Amino acid sequence: MKFSTLTIFDHYANQSSRTPRQFYNEVLEQSVRAEEMNFDGVWFTEHHFSDFGINPSPAVLLAAVSQRTNRIRLGVGVSVLPLHKPLRIAEDYAVVDLLSNGRLDLGLGSGNSQKEFDGYNISWEDKSERFNESLEVLRKAWSGKSFSHQGKFFQYKDLKLSVQPIQAPFPPHWIAASSEEGVSHVASMGSQFIALGFSKSRDELAKLIDTYKNMYLKSGYGNPDQLEIPVAFHVHVGETYADAESNAKDPYQLFMNTPRGTNISYDILKQKLNPVIGSPDEVIKQVQSYREIGVTNFMAIMNFGGLEHHKVLSSLDLFGKYVIPECK
Repeated sequence: MKFSTLTIFDHYANQSSRTPRQFYNEVLEQSVRAEEMNFDGVWFTEHHFSDFGINPSPAVLLAAVSQRTNRIRLGVGVSVLPLHKPLRIAEDYAVVDLLSNGRLDLGLGSGNSQKEFDGYNISWEDKSERFNESLEVLRKAWSGKSFSHQGKFFQYKDLKLSVQPIQAPFPPHWIAASSEEGVSHVASMGSQFIALGFSKSRDELAKLIDTYKNMYLKSGYGNPDQLEIPVAFHVHVGETYADAESNAKDPYQLFMNTPRGTNISYDILKQKLNPVIGSPDEVIKQVQSYREIGVTNFMAIMNFGGLEHHKVLSSLDLFGKYVIPECK
């Protein structure tokens, strides 16, 4: 099993004195600590026009991490392809792969916020078509050859990128999906999927993974048990369960309620979604239970809900010292 961190960059400008600059610097320090504690990867999300996610350019921050680390994989989870010109994505992430000496992991998605599409003046209804065409352009652009493309949204003639990723012909990549229909489609393409486990119960997640694996096998792409399936969960490790819950309770409730404008209690959220919060021994048991249903890259969201930087670092240390060696 692999272990990564995922930062969503939820910020809460009206409730915290922490500035975006401070937050970025904290995330950079947390990324370095993740490498020191033997995590396999750090992943950053992309969001626009919202305090719930204040990282509009994962490539920029991943490039910064690449210069502070040596081994850890650098993931974007995910690049929202329909919001961008695909050549810009191809060039930006080729640079990340070059600067990191081939450590890029590329998550791709079609987007889940109409506000972002409205802000970019891009039709929400076109997002699936734009995603598919952008992915086609990415493959052509990273072929290392001159290419042309005549599509509905993009047209290029006799182009060749001046920079190519080290990981040829295409860096390891995953497509975001959260429904059975979505994972079935991804599997039918022969692609890997990435999921947010914190929005589902363990049983719901198990069913989603089984659906994906069955369709992957049915589509003739080989043994799905050999694939890497990254899934993200909220995680906080304390010396005891009481310590962990005391630290994480309010930040977790804030994170889960903010996007929906709700005020669901922590106890109800915990009962339904079972966040990974507790002592090292308790967290080990939860991680192992997710490994049993097919999660192969456990992605820990540790800096959620405005949780203080020193508490995030402490959780990273405890996870790296006790959980990773036991569950690797």
